[in-house]
Amino acid sequence: MDVPKNLHLHTSNNDSITEDLTANASSLGDNDSCSSSFVSQQNSVTSPTDQLQPVLRYSRSSSTDSTDSQDRGEIKSVVRVKDPTLDFSPLMALLQPHTDLNKPPANWLRRRSLPQQQKTRQFLWPKRVSSFAMANNALDLTGEVDVISQAKNIKKLLKMPFSSKSQISMMVHKVDNSLLIDDFDIHKNLLRKQKDDWKWLREFYLESVKKDMQVKCVPKKKKTRDYLQNKNMLSKFLYRSVQEALNSGESLPVSTLNRDVSEQDDFSEDLFGQHRELIWTFENIQMLIGTDLPIFTRGTNYPCVSLRLRDMNTPINVLTGLDYWLDNLMCNVPEVAMCFHVDGIVQKYELLKTENIPNLKDSEFDPHMVTDIACNILSFLKSNATKEGHTYWLYKGVDDDVVKLYDLTSLADSQEDQSNPFTVPLGRLLYRVACNMWRNGNKSRRKIQLLLENCLLLLDEEKHSQICTSAHYLLSDVVVPDAIIQDGWKDNNEKDSDGEETNTHSKQSDNSDIEDEQFTSVTLKSLCDKNSYRKQANPTKSTPVVTEVKSSKVMADVTERCLDAVKHTTKGLLCLDKDFTIQIRKNKNIVEEQMTCNKNTAIPLHYEPLQKSAPPHNDTEPPLHDKDQSVVETESSLTWHRTLKVLLLKKAAVALYTLARGAAVEYKAGKSLRLLKISLQCFDAMKILLPERATENSELLSAMLSLAGDVLLLCVHQNLSLHSVTEDMVNYSEDEICLSESVSRELESFEYDWVFELKIGDIEGCLIQCCKCYQEALDVLKASSDKPDSVIFLRKRFANIKNELGVWYMNQAQVCLQTDDPPFPSARMESLCQKSLSALEEGVTVFASLSDKPNAALLYTNKGRLMRLYAQAHTQNTMRLENPQFSDVERRYFKQAVDCYTKALECLHGGHYTEIWESVCWEMSTCFFNMAILLQDYVPLQEYTQDEVEKEVVDLMMKSLKYCNVDIKSAKQPMCQYRAANIHHRLASLYHNSLRNQQNSEQRKKYLRHLTETHYRKAESFFSLLECHTELLRVLLEQVALWEYILQGLTNTKIQLKTLMSAVRCLLECRGVLGHMIKQLDDPDVCDKVQSEGTSLTDILESRLQFILLHLIKCYKTNKLSKPSNVLKTKTLYRKSLENKESLKSSTVKTRWSHLVQLLEELQSLKEDIMPKESEFT
Repeated sequence: MDVPKNLHLHTSNNDSITEDLTANASSLGDNDSCSSSFVSQQNSVTSPTDQLQPVLRYSRSSSTDSTDSQDRGEIKSVVRVKDPTLDFSPLMALLQPHTDLNKPPANWLRRRSLPQQQKTRQFLWPKRVSSFAMANNALDLTGEVDVISQAKNIKKLLKMPFSSKSQISMMVHKVDNSLLIDDFDIHKNLLRKQKDDWKWLREFYLESVKKDMQVKCVPKKKKTRDYLQNKNMLSKFLYRSVQEALNSGESLPVSTLNRDVSEQDDFSEDLFGQHRELIWTFENIQMLIGTDLPIFTRGTNYPCVSLRLRDMNTPINVLTGLDYWLDNLMCNVPEVAMCFHVDGIVQKYELLKTENIPNLKDSEFDPHMVTDIACNILSFLKSNATKEGHTYWLYKGVDDDVVKLYDLTSLADSQEDQSNPFTVPLGRLLYRVACNMWRNGNKSRRKIQLLLENCLLLLDEEKHSQICTSAHYLLSDVVVPDAIIQDGWKDNNEKDSDGEETNTHSKQSDNSDIEDEQFTSVTLKSLCDKNSYRKQANPTKSTPVVTEVKSSKVMADVTERCLDAVKHTTKGLLCLDKDFTIQIRKNKNIVEEQMTCNKNTAIPLHYEPLQKSAPPHNDTEPPLHDKDQSVVETESSLTWHRTLKVLLLKKAAVALYTLARGAAVEYKAGKSLRLLKISLQCFDAMKILLPERATENSELLSAMLSLAGDVLLLCVHQNLSLHSVTEDMVNYSEDEICLSESVSRELESFEYDWVFELKIGDIEGCLIQCCKCYQEALDVLKASSDKPDSVIFLRKRFANIKNELGVWYMNQAQVCLQTDDPPFPSARMESLCQKSLSALEEGVTVFASLSDKPNAALLYTNKGRLMRLYAQAHTQNTMRLENPQFSDVERRYFKQAVDCYTKALECLHGGHYTEIWESVCWEMSTCFFNMAILLQDYVPLQEYTQDEVEKEVVDLMMKSLKYCNVDIKSAKQPMCQYRAANIHHRLASLYHNSLRNQQNSEQRKKYLRHLTETHYRKAESFFSLLECHTELLRVLLEQVALWEYILQGLTNTKIQLKTLMSAVRCLLECRGVLGHMIKQLDDPDVCDKVQSEGTSLTDILESRLQFILLHLIKCYKTNKLSKPSNVLKTKTLYRKSLENKESLKSSTVKTRWSHLVQLLEELQSLKEDIMPKESEFT
């Protein structure tokens, strides 16, 4: 296509360049072409993090630039198309000079056939697209970008400081971090409307705003004849430019589009233009803008241009140049082609680069000033328009030097007439943005909560019941996610990035201006300064944003969050039920009216099915699940009612379950059961409304039933009274009452009512009820079979309650053994033991199948105790005989107990279960010890010999000693040491008895004497360590008796004296023991026990002391080397032991023990003075 010679390219100094348009276009390169800006990004998406367009940078050298402007560097402008598939740059042709634009072209305002429409795009003056529509179409960007508005509104704001004659009237809406800005025509919306429309705003405008205006008149939109003629001329010019290109036969550059032109939608042909939505980053400001700038291309080797029609008689001023520059900057168009005409006759074309527009003669402006204006305006708006969901009015009158910002939402709240056309779309937008964040898994739950709460403040629940109900559900889901069933508060410690922001745009300096003075303002002069408004606002922005609804509960504790969730689910259910009831009444009224309208129509017979799903409760509160109400089954309304009610019921069940779990942790059984009951009722109602949803949530039902079992077990462990639990169960809160009423509309009967038939006080009944709860929970989970971990956990709980039940039956059998009449076991005791054995075996089977070795070991231990109880019962029968002997029945049960303990130890072998291991070992030791005692005390001589019995007793005692760990560092160590002392004492007594009463060889006697002395010594050591004084005294006296027995068979004086010295050593040990026993007589807790056990030993000690002294006298007399004085001193001591014998017997125990201590002290002196030392005899 030929290029007219009258086309020139402007430079920064307005000199003409002789190169033609082709050369100039080629010099720009392919990177600046429009196709790279709008067509090549077919695969881009709307996320702000996508790959951005090349930055448009300016290298300024004009003399009009100030030094400061040069120092500030380049201006950053990045443009990305939100939906690249809709962008299209038609081919244009340059009109020949003297073309008459007053004449309409052939294609002007004419319909075309579909093939012709596919070859070209029709140009539309865009219909008015609001920021709400843009935000609804870009929910992911809403809250991310700073501004959402039409390009013309942005241009109007940026041009405002350049002209005092301009009027600004715009509505600003805050949605999250984004500001939605729309033009507001005062003349159209306030002055031409009826008096009832926006009455409060009209009065406010006339009384408060207009009186402060410099120019009282309100400018109207231009609708003069010249304006309309120029508009038509531009339309004809654009149509003609495209038609000339089509006539030239050149094809359109559409090969890089995602879809062919044939797939494009049919476009209206009324007007010119195409609405584009662009993401424009201007310096650090990110905006979603809508623009209708006509963009053309002149071929694949040429950059795209914007086309302008200019009257040569009208000079280009600053506002026009700024308008051209901003349009090209927003659309990333590198050039503007201006067609000059005189009275509609084309004169010439001039091509101008975008970066040179600020340097046009008579229209120079500093681009950096524009960036300052943009930053200052945004800072002013974000610093003052801080209330989420509020609508603000940005107003500047003609010739005013200040811009004012009014909070219309606060003004409307103070008026009786609160009609505000922005309330509903703003509320719906807040809801959609919050839903989008929720669906995308946005972690900023505080932000979602804030949006939803403000949405509920803006919308009327009666008119927008579906949105309000859904908002309540989302609010409950924000604070209580479903993951709470698994104890997964994953968002509990999340850091809300929006709450921690330090960005000055997210803080407010002081809202008192808006609240007290109705508006805040900024001067036009300050907007032009370099970041002036931000510098003024920064020092006062230390407080965080104050919103209408304080949304700090998201990070609160679990109980507070769950209560918040219950509140929202209750409100949502009330809103839903109310709307559902109203719809039913309306539908019934319609049916009744139709039935009476036509008298010639027969009345239809309404048949009823034999079985209804559930009869309606009443006409005022119909249930959702009643499908027999034909008027209810309107899919358009029933679907959302049913679905949302199920979601709300599930969320209420989850929240109440969590509260019940917290109450159980705090040992509040009644409160926990109350919350669980409502929770299960919600689940039951959900199952009636949508049965498949109940199957999907089997884990929740299982968790609730399991918790019910836990709470019932808590009642048993805490020994709670039925009165206290029942009192807490009927103490409903207001939200719980409302929730129960909503649930009762769907329930005819409660499936899980048996759970709350309290049997508190009846331990067996409570435990059986626990078992049933766990079994039901297991059955529910097994049906879903997709939660193996939960099934394992529940099986363990079930086995544990079986253990509890088995132990309770065992304890009751123990009581029967003490209270029932013989013979044993009684029928009652036998029944209890069998129930206990059955329960314990069930528990063992479950734990063994789960490879839970420690718990299986504990149940084997309890089973061993049960076998010992059986043995104890038969021992009671044995004791009633004239000649009681250890029976084979007792032996059998003891062996069964040993088998159980052995299995328990096998389960624990190789594991790190120290405490359980020690416990089982102790039980095993006790079993062997008891069996040995019974064998030793009740010798079965009818079936076994004395030697066989003694060997078995010794074997059992040694086994008991083997499992009695005296070195363990725990609370059981004293018990183990005492057990060991008793075992050694009994073994010593056994060997002592064999030494005395059996015919043994000398070698056998020496062996028995060695064993006896060894065990006595060990018993003495343990009793002394434990300070068991009476037991120690008994062991010492038995040792004295042993030495007396040994003395009887001796003839050698020296050996006799050595034996007597060993006996004296034992007697002298008794002195310290008696001293401790005398002190214990002053302790009232042990006085009686010490006195009763010590009295019998006192006589033995006196007799043994006298016996040893007498034999000492005989030895000294026989020994020729002994001095007579030694014999005399010993006789004196012997005489003292015999004096006052009768009187001492009648005196107190303390007196007798004191007398014995005195005698033993004299014996100690005698030993040191005259008795030979033991070393002399060795």
